[in-house]
Amino acid sequence: MTPPDRELTWKVLDKKEDRNYRLFSVHIHKSKSPRTGDVHDFQVLNSPDWVTVIPVTADNNLVFVNQYRHGSGTLSLEPPGGLVKEGQTPEQSAREELEEETGYLADRFELLGWMHPLPALFNNKMYVYYAKNVELTGRINPDETEEIQTVLIPVHDLPRYIQTGRISCGIMIAALHLFLNKQLV
Repeated sequence: MTPPDRELTWKVLDKKEDRNYRLFSVHIHKSKSPRTGDVHDFQVLNSPDWVTVIPVTADNNLVFVNQYRHGSGTLSLEPPGGLVKEGQTPEQSAREELEEETGYLADRFELLGWMHPLPALFNNKMYVYYAKNVELTGRINPDETEEIQTVLIPVHDLPRYIQTGRISCGIMIAALHLFLNKQLV
């Protein structure tokens, strides 16, 4: 059995950017093992933080978007969200993404929490907000690379959507569990 106080943190000896893309850059970290002292190269994806919003209408419907995801080659039913834009707080970006993608607004946003979406590869965080009593403004303005359909889902159907795979994005399921846990309290 490993002693609980054994050092697990690798020492980063060097970092260099390998490639830069629009949404992320690939960095190579040369890191030293705390156990063996050996040095290994690791690819780390640097990305801006992400944000997602769990919007709920006054009549208890979730406002989601259905959109094509190029990685999986499938449609994905998800809460609205995106990158935290440079110069904005996560909440400011959450407000903007909600209106851009769905045409809904809310007066009050509550931070449910944050998570590391994929800590083995990415260095960023994803912030999860709850927007209660959202109202439709009709001002949808998706990015030029987004084809989005707004879908309303009764809150009570959310567990079934997750269990049946209708909602299949892992980090969105984690975000939705923050929302479901709040509902149980």
